[in-house]
Amino acid sequence: MKRYNPLYMMLVALCGLFVFSACNDSDDNDDPVDDSAEFAVMVKTFSLNADDSILSNLDQVYFSIDLNTATVFNADSLPLGTRVDSLGVSMTFSSVSVADITMPGSNGQDTVVNYLQNSSEAIDFSRGYVSLHLVSANEKVERDYRIFVNVHKMKPDSLAWGDASWSACPTTISDPEVIHAVDFAGKAICFAAGVNESTVALSSNPANNDWDVKSVTLPAGFVVNSVVAASDALYARDENDNLLKSTDNGLSWTAVNAKMSHIYGGYGAMVLGTLKQSDGTYDYVSYPEGVSGKVLTSAPVDATSSAVTYTSEWSTTPMMIVIGGRTAAGEHVGAVWAFDGSQWAAISSTSIPGVAAPVLIPYFAFKTSENWIVTKESVLLAFGGDLADGTLSRTVYVSYDRGTSWTSAGELMQLPSAVPTLSGASALVFENTISSRAASAWRSLEMPVMPAWFSVRSSARGIKPIESWECPYIYLFGGNTSGGELNTRVWRGLINRLMFKPLQ
Repeated sequence: MKRYNPLYMMLVALCGLFVFSACNDSDDNDDPVDDSAEFAVMVKTFSLNADDSILSNLDQVYFSIDLNTATVFNADSLPLGTRVDSLGVSMTFSSVSVADITMPGSNGQDTVVNYLQNSSEAIDFSRGYVSLHLVSANEKVERDYRIFVNVHKMKPDSLAWGDASWSACPTTISDPEVIHAVDFAGKAICFAAGVNESTVALSSNPANNDWDVKSVTLPAGFVVNSVVAASDALYARDENDNLLKSTDNGLSWTAVNAKMSHIYGGYGAMVLGTLKQSDGTYDYVSYPEGVSGKVLTSAPVDATSSAVTYTSEWSTTPMMIVIGGRTAAGEHVGAVWAFDGSQWAAISSTSIPGVAAPVLIPYFAFKTSENWIVTKESVLLAFGGDLADGTLSRTVYVSYDRGTSWTSAGELMQLPSAVPTLSGASALVFENTISSRAASAWRSLEMPVMPAWFSVRSSARGIKPIESWECPYIYLFGGNTSGGELNTRVWRGLINRLMFKPLQ
């Protein structure tokens, strides 16, 4: 006797059920309504034809097809200036009887192309989207699609300030003399000091201006701009080079048995710096380890940027880096100096101009592949500080290789005109939820207009639309202008592309 697998028998039964159901449907209605109407007039694929005279790898540009909103578009825009007035297109559909493309004309007269008969005819996308009218094979279902070929409306795709704004510094002091901020254990801590009073403000979300501001008494001779964060505590120094430690977010400080003339930053639970000797030379020092060797004559001994620490696949230990500063002889430094857990070394193959007290920020940039696929990459940004000629540096520099090489960032990534040129500023990066409503405490700066098609996205049917997403904002605190005036505003901004609503 032949035996059948139970799964096999189940499949046979189900097939019989489907056939019976189909026959019943046919008997009940000889001309059924298609409850998959949108699939009867579906655009299955869309691409541009190769044309190296316009753009290399044009046929590799990826297009999304949103069947719910009947929209076809390339989310990653073509480079600024790409011609789109004469593009060949390739499309496939479900079985349709009509596929007409309508192009808006300059004189108000539209041009219609029968794609089924003239699929090689060039299409003009230069006046906005073109319309595609489809009619099903049985001529009972029709649908109109909008097809966009998006091109950047601002200089490519790399770095550009987007949502830039400012708010008042979080302090109750009416006339502060110094402002400095650090990121400690995922919280922003802002120190402000005047002639007779000091405050410490703490926030886990600077975007909402939700600061807990407390009046504090700082030790005599406390150097506010020296505060750095290690993994377990804050450290600072006083005017006599005594090293101080705080484990309560800067509210109280105690002296430790160590001295530092300059503090580079925290390296795990350690803090690294320099100590000036009686002969004018400097030693590298760390707490709690102690002296670790002489500082080279070409290395900075003070006025460096805040430190950035990262790990990589090329090292078994974290790397801490600083940029800029001054040597023991007073010369301005433009190179990046790094500490790998045992020794210091200059790692820059190309440097920025020598500058004292610049800003160094770990951030993001975007690169586009030869197939026009955009990827986000980690970068370092450096700007601000005192140049050797006595002026302040305003140029924003970018490094894509963790400080090894540097170049001037693109025009749109340079600081917005409203942001002052500063030396000795501190910068933090915190994620903030982007939504349609901005925090009222922030006053927006005028910025280039964003591409409209990136701000309008229809959600998929049955799926809650994306209303907010996380973006990393740069916050700039303190620092002094060329005239010595203290910056008492907190400036913030982010890269334009990070504002673009995610696709859904």
